[in-house]
Amino acid sequence: MAGRRGSTAARRVRGAHPLIFVTVGTHHQPFERLLSALPDLGENLVVQYGPGRRPEGVGEAADYMSFEQILECLEKAEKVITHAGVGSILLATRAGHLPLVVPRRAELSEHVDDHQAELTRALGESGAVVPVWEVAELGVLLDAVPRRGERVEPPGRHEFAERVGAALRGDQANTR
Repeated sequence: MAGRRGSTAARRVRGAHPLIFVTVGTHHQPFERLLSALPDLGENLVVQYGPGRRPEGVGEAADYMSFEQILECLEKAEKVITHAGVGSILLATRAGHLPLVVPRRAELSEHVDDHQAELTRALGESGAVVPVWEVAELGVLLDAVPRRGERVEPPGRHEFAERVGAALRGDQANTR
């Protein structure tokens, strides 16, 4: 998730007070499917968009952000939309978010395999994340997901680690 520190756009984001933080991570394949759905969500977005095109109609956007900038955005955001990277999900949940997770899909050339879909499915079934299988559903799901801190009981660190490990091993019995 950490990226280049010298980006002017990334430095501008430091002082922002985002309502919604969106991150696509640092994977080298663009994630245009997610980025193209963002203008429909309004301007109260801070977006880390990676190697893709800067999304139009969002408040702030940076191709890459430092780890510290991402932590700052997670602390200021009321809601989070993320790709299904383990680090991004873990940071969002530790910051008190129930993240909306849009997995990259191999069939759409967004990643090399479907491990993100497998992880999203397992964590979604356990209630640790809100899976977003179709980006057209983002608006409805965004309205339904609680704001940061409104969540009754986020999964504990050990429970989350167990779920991630089980999902990576393909052990469906231990992901619930």
